[in-house]
Amino acid sequence: MTGTELTPNWGLDHFDPWERRISYGNIWGIYSAMREKAAAHFSDAHGGFWSIVRYKDVKAAARDHRTFSSAGGTSIGERRNDSSAPAKAPIEYDPPEHTRYRKAMQEPFLPRKMEEFTAGIRSSVNELMDQISEMGEFDIVKDLAEPVPQEVLSKIIGFDDETKVQNRELVLAVVNADLETKPVAWSRFHDFLRGEIRNRQARPREDFLSHLCIDEFEGAKFSENELVSMLAALALAGHHTAINGISSVLRRVANEDVRNSYLADRNLLPKIIEETLRCDPPIHLEGRTTTEPVVVDGVKIPANASVALVYASANHDGAEFSDPESFDLNRGANQHLTFGHGIHTCFGMHLARLEMSIVVEEMIRKFPHYRLTGPQIDTGMIYGHHMGWESMPASID
Repeated sequence: MTGTELTPNWGLDHFDPWERRISYGNIWGIYSAMREKAAAHFSDAHGGFWSIVRYKDVKAAARDHRTFSSAGGTSIGERRNDSSAPAKAPIEYDPPEHTRYRKAMQEPFLPRKMEEFTAGIRSSVNELMDQISEMGEFDIVKDLAEPVPQEVLSKIIGFDDETKVQNRELVLAVVNADLETKPVAWSRFHDFLRGEIRNRQARPREDFLSHLCIDEFEGAKFSENELVSMLAALALAGHHTAINGISSVLRRVANEDVRNSYLADRNLLPKIIEETLRCDPPIHLEGRTTTEPVVVDGVKIPANASVALVYASANHDGAEFSDPESFDLNRGANQHLTFGHGIHTCFGMHLARLEMSIVVEEMIRKFPHYRLTGPQIDTGMIYGHHMGWESMPASID
């Protein structure tokens, strides 16, 4: 189908999350056709894999980590093996290894820690707002959404200004890689991280990276490969997810009805955040491997099968969400799966919500009449699992 448009029925037999023709304009129709036809679909791409697309089934599979294992890898089109590239911790591990990694990594991201970040995030956002004030015309993605999470994650990890720039360049190379270019991108990124780890082991600082490198967890220090795996996950975590979340919520608040609702009642902000996350999830899917045969609403999936848990499709399932394609601030319970579910629920979700909230508050406070001035260009599906925005031109008046 090279050079042709994707039809909704393409997803029934040929769904491929690495397909660069997937766009914000066509993916929701593809997911809808898949949900209507069956609970799970076999695709002939990448040697064959299954996609689970309905809310109740995606949620059940995400909760059942024993049947749907992460240890085989979470990217469709590749299986974990004994290569030199470490698995991504904690998501590409099952308990008990997963438990140790997650316990060590989640400390800075716990809800009780969020107050510590609020002032710093607000200060960073206002510095960017000052720059935008001088520009007048700006791009929400490049000039606001991208710098904020990179600044926050760098401070959490302990990257200085020079290292922060290097990290950003290497992260961009990884998240924009395809199946052919990703080995080189990952190799360069891992080499950079090993250098940072060895530097902290030789000269510890008062930062979280040093804490991971020199402290013992459950009676033992982490190995270098384990630290690379953990640091890669932390460095990548706040990139596309937070960038796309911030961009999406400012896109939604630019809508006159949504903005007026917020101006009339500032307590609506959490609902705006959650409905944005449901409608525009940055992460569309994650891969799993079945450890035994399993039946998903009548569809038989064999053991050792590669399976995609399509969270984005689940978020738009009419069996769970009434009028799912509408952005509805009157929606009641909004138990979306944007941050996953079960033991692998994203531990950065509290920080992502905080960043989105502060950006909206400060944007409306400083530029209450900001507006979108051009087409919003989406990224398409990137790295086989996430989608967001490449450009979103705007003006402050």
